[in-house]
Amino acid sequence: MTPHSILLVEDELSMRLGMQHALSRAGYEVAAADTAEAARHALHRRPFDLVITDLRLPGMSGMELLDSIREMHPGTGVILITAFPEVELAVQAIKAGAFDFLCKPFQSDGLLIAVERFFRFLDLKRENDRLRGEREEGEFIGESPAMLKVFDRIRALADACVPVLVLGPSGSGKELVAGALHRRSKRRDRPFIKINCAALPEQLLESELFGHEKGAFTGAQQARIGKFEAADGGTLFFDEVGEMPLPLQAKLLRVLEDQEVTPVGGNTPRKVNVRTVFATARNLEEAIADGRFREDLYYRINVVPVTLPPLRERGSDVALLTERFLRRFCALHERQATLSEQARLALLAYDYPGNVRELRNAVEHAVLLCTEGEIHVGHLPERIRAATQSMPPACDDDAGDTPASLAEGVARFERRRIMEALERTGGRKIQAADLLGISRKQLWLKLKELSIDI
Repeated sequence: MTPHSILLVEDELSMRLGMQHALSRAGYEVAAADTAEAARHALHRRPFDLVITDLRLPGMSGMELLDSIREMHPGTGVILITAFPEVELAVQAIKAGAFDFLCKPFQSDGLLIAVERFFRFLDLKRENDRLRGEREEGEFIGESPAMLKVFDRIRALADACVPVLVLGPSGSGKELVAGALHRRSKRRDRPFIKINCAALPEQLLESELFGHEKGAFTGAQQARIGKFEAADGGTLFFDEVGEMPLPLQAKLLRVLEDQEVTPVGGNTPRKVNVRTVFATARNLEEAIADGRFREDLYYRINVVPVTLPPLRERGSDVALLTERFLRRFCALHERQATLSEQARLALLAYDYPGNVRELRNAVEHAVLLCTEGEIHVGHLPERIRAATQSMPPACDDDAGDTPASLAEGVARFERRRIMEALERTGGRKIQAADLLGISRKQLWLKLKELSIDI
């Protein structure tokens, strides 16, 4: 396991050497600086888990350094060292984001206790992040053949060092694929950084990606690292990469090839070690033909693609996801609700142009509106209720609840979906089974059960 990294900033030589010796003996990876400016240069070169700094430093106060650290590396912890009369200032620093402070003079045991306390906090935070990732991954489930292929591809690529391109319609779970790749990789304990290429104008996106030097443009009052350096050792996820402006595509290609970034307004490149994952709902080959995406960048990021199917092609996954979302939102909103069969059939019959995101929102919508304990079609969003108008009568709320009418409704629904799939695939059963999200054997059994002759 990689040891935790610490940057020690202290201008008094004997004290700096004493603390460095104690921390190194305790198993930490320690770098030292005697000025705030030297510390900033060290932080530009790489991130640290923890910075221990004196409040009084030549040329720049510890508070100013704290502000710089918060700007450059929001996830880095800070412990301040202060003389007793400065306790009030140290308390202000805690409010500004420092983790703790030590009053001079102190013994090495006191230093180690404070450092150990921070790393227990850091480990707990990372565990919480991991659990949050698992919760998010709760909607990244499936048993359809299409999703099983996706899971196999993720397992195969988890520790690969090549870029990964995730393709799929909006709302299908592309960010979840990126998160799963990161959590299953050896980089899981390092940062997972996201950036949406469609959300920022070109100049701001360039600064966000590569960082900038002080004075590089109006408003750049101090230097700042970009997402590449913030993700060093971890994973950088580019959402909507197809929307990136062409000039930035050229710079991104150079970074991917050289594994180094040059901040806006700077001349010195900095090495980075980042695994990249890209996602888009756009057809990049069409974008290349239209002159909106660089062909060389496309081939650089499209080493091994992961393609997510739309939800309408995932068959039984709709029922699986519905149950998962129902449990989650009942717990979140402190409700106890079940799905009526009519509501369940309505959810199964809908095509979900918004994919998994739309299903998730529909279930939460129903849970919030349901007050009597059972969700009916009337609790579902209007677009899904409207779609039920073309469903068989047995799927309507006014239909009888007898097993016969329900079974008839289910059979009609299954027959219609199977016939649609066969029509779309020209009667080819293997492709139809894939489209329905079931196995060939399951399709064969359904054809026999429903007396469908082709």
